[in-house]
Amino acid sequence: MTKFRRVSLYFWGAAVVMVFVAIACGKEPQQAAGSLSDVQFTVPETMDVPYGSDKISFRVQFGKKPAEGDKISFGQLAACPVKDISASSFNVDITSLWSVPLSSGTYAVTLRRGTQSQKKGDVKITVTAADELQPAAGCNVYGKVICDGEGIPDVSVSDGHEVVRTDKDGVYQMKSDKYHKYVFVSVPSGYEPTRQGILPSMHAQLTKAAEVPERVDFILKKAPDQTNHTMLMLGDMHLANRTGDRNQFKNFVNDINAFTLTLSGPVYGLTLGDMTWDLYWETNNYGYKDYLADAQTIQGLTIYQTIGNHDHSMYEFGDYNSVAEYKRTVAPTYYSFNIGNVHYVVLDDVECTNSTATKDDNGKACYVRTYDSHIVQEQLDWLKKDLSYVSKSTPVAISMHIPLYKANGSYHWYASNKSYLKQHAIDLENILKPYSAAHIFTAHTHTVYNVDFMSSDHIFEHNSGSICGTWWWSAHETPGVHIGQDGSPGGYGVVKVSGNDFSWQFKATGYPLDFQMRTYDRNKILITPAEYVPNGSASSRAAFDPGLWATASSANEVYINVWNYDPSWKVEVSENGKALSVEKVTVLDPLHLVSYTAKRLDKNKAASFATITNSHTFRVKASSASSTLDIKVTDRFGNVYTETMKRPKEFSTDIYKH
Repeated sequence: MTKFRRVSLYFWGAAVVMVFVAIACGKEPQQAAGSLSDVQFTVPETMDVPYGSDKISFRVQFGKKPAEGDKISFGQLAACPVKDISASSFNVDITSLWSVPLSSGTYAVTLRRGTQSQKKGDVKITVTAADELQPAAGCNVYGKVICDGEGIPDVSVSDGHEVVRTDKDGVYQMKSDKYHKYVFVSVPSGYEPTRQGILPSMHAQLTKAAEVPERVDFILKKAPDQTNHTMLMLGDMHLANRTGDRNQFKNFVNDINAFTLTLSGPVYGLTLGDMTWDLYWETNNYGYKDYLADAQTIQGLTIYQTIGNHDHSMYEFGDYNSVAEYKRTVAPTYYSFNIGNVHYVVLDDVECTNSTATKDDNGKACYVRTYDSHIVQEQLDWLKKDLSYVSKSTPVAISMHIPLYKANGSYHWYASNKSYLKQHAIDLENILKPYSAAHIFTAHTHTVYNVDFMSSDHIFEHNSGSICGTWWWSAHETPGVHIGQDGSPGGYGVVKVSGNDFSWQFKATGYPLDFQMRTYDRNKILITPAEYVPNGSASSRAAFDPGLWATASSANEVYINVWNYDPSWKVEVSENGKALSVEKVTVLDPLHLVSYTAKRLDKNKAASFATITNSHTFRVKASSASSTLDIKVTDRFGNVYTETMKRPKEFSTDIYKH
């Protein structure tokens, strides 16, 4: 173990002073009073802390010193004892924080005395390795990747253009154009970053001019055995402080907090974009920081972030400017990390093309939101460099917001007048094909579907549904029915990795993991504008098209929506022990029709997210209107989901509420 020099850090002069009590001029310094408000000390804007330092020192103001037994906490970390108190300064013993370990980030500085606490300010801490490392000739970004004070060799570090590796001592040196104004570490297998809330501490801002060298060190901690781990895929939260979304989000938080406790081995999270909704950043005063504050109630999870089209700013021109705040506040727009045997890559497949000036609903200047769905060449070039250090036998997991494929397997990235979009899709395929398995996890559509090209291209795409369902609207209009446009419930993907092998399920919010289908008795369903849009105008009624459900039927048919279906699944139905023929059909989901689309039109409001057809519904024909059907669905991993469907089965939103 390297022996560290112990460094006391005093902050004078340029420190930003947080004054909490008005002091009359000319009074003599006083001893610590009984109230926390009577304690004053400077909280600097920034603070460099060498790894292993035993204390941090603060300057007391006006003699208003803390009392013996007081403690200081940094953010959510355990409170540390105050010591060496004088009328002008005191120290905070931080030795206990290195077992966490303390990492670079912004922390609230809170004074604690028994059950009392008072925030005294915020400080941006930069943790550095305790040595005298200098930049190599021609390099302007350098540093170390360390764990327990020791350098970690063969770790990738990148600025979004260049990818370099650490040497045997954990040192990296880079010649960077500082274009993205950050540097990140590709966290190696067997290690974990520390967290700021839910965010992994794996990137840092570059703040100096391109020609000025900057040192950035990364502090990692050893992870438990990651060979078997779980990754939760969190698509489309769309938090915007509207439609009761933040209260509904609490249901998701309660669900994920309870669910993770049932899982064995390490568990992580990965968002799939559209955590926020740029249209409401200003008009509803809800942006990245608000999302991160709400998401901080998710317990114990490091959640890596993927940018979506609605996480690009409509208040900025073009692609580069529209993600500047995201990169400062949330994460790099593309990066990689490793867990167990898997190399994870996060990509940004949204090229923002904002250029036409307009105003938002508050009259503030902004741009008309426009974008293309593809990965720009710069990212493809970086991806090749990143993967050059990854063995072809390593499974690769890609996350990006917009799907590469449509549900039918055709390219999602395609426009007849922009052939390069299709070419970039082909380029991405060609980069991934050499690897033993490439699983792509996407969102954007608010639907659930799977595209299996594993046998030909080693690629399997999972469009992983949405946490917000119909942008939080269905449960707003019909409390208890949280559902997407294709009839899939609001929820998230559960990916379990065992060595090199992946398995996956969809977890509906508020339901057990075996909730994988919903059944409808066709004989009992008649959806007409007269019944479901009784208060709507003539145009609203005309806009309501329930498809096949608009006519009555006595054909004794049953429809089964199996949202996470792929061709390796089996759907079996029997009646009185006799197997029935099962047919896959393309239909509208009737529950979404009546819980959202009809409700909006009945208020003469636009059904902006109207019901869409899905191709994961199955139809069977029973022999009578009252027979009981035994339904058995088996996924590709042998998990069996069953329902004994007693008929006739009534149809109403109350029947399906949860």
